[in-house]
Amino acid sequence: MHNRKAIASGTSAALLLLLVGASLAGAAPTANESAKYTGLSYKGKPALIPGTIQAEEYDIAPEAANGITFNYNNPATKGPLRTSGDSIGLARFGDGHVTIEGQPEASDQVYLGWTHEGEWLKYTVHVDDSGLYSIGGHFSAANKDSALSFTFSPTLTTGPITIPTTAGYQPKVEVYHVWETRDALTEINLPKGDYVLTVKIEKGSGLNLDNFTFTKVTEPEA
Repeated sequence: MHNRKAIASGTSAALLLLLVGASLAGAAPTANESAKYTGLSYKGKPALIPGTIQAEEYDIAPEAANGITFNYNNPATKGPLRTSGDSIGLARFGDGHVTIEGQPEASDQVYLGWTHEGEWLKYTVHVDDSGLYSIGGHFSAANKDSALSFTFSPTLTTGPITIPTTAGYQPKVEVYHVWETRDALTEINLPKGDYVLTVKIEKGSGLNLDNFTFTKVTEPEA
């Protein structure tokens, strides 16, 4: 006769392993994420909103582990563009990067590239004042159907936002090196407080990320 308690215990253990595996594979953050989150702010304190967040300044991952502060298609490495030893897909603009109008971009800027659909980055942030915020950023989008989402733990989210393609503006320049600044991709109401912000690539690959901007539009309604 089988031991029913042993079977139940084995079933629970198997289910737990499946859930953990799904998380490491890049599952979306859960509502309880903030309580168990182990990432650390890159600069030692939360990034401020309103303000600009550099894409490469995602939170520090313990032991450079994938699936905590980032979900990326290659292992993190030590590199010169990030001091914490968990560098993923970072590069300097260098010469040859231009705006959609053909103007040269500053060569000392750093961006995060070689991205794939489903990947995400996390940033510890502090919203200084409650209100409606406009979200923008600086992007190079080779595809016409790229989309990002911005989720403030646990449940405040923009949903997928289309990132307009930068392809076709400068035919003589490599498509991944043509950039555009977008100041008003979408708006979101944010209460004052601390959050873990997850920026996720909802659709498309090859989306290069330089920064994300958060500009206060209005005061909260009374």
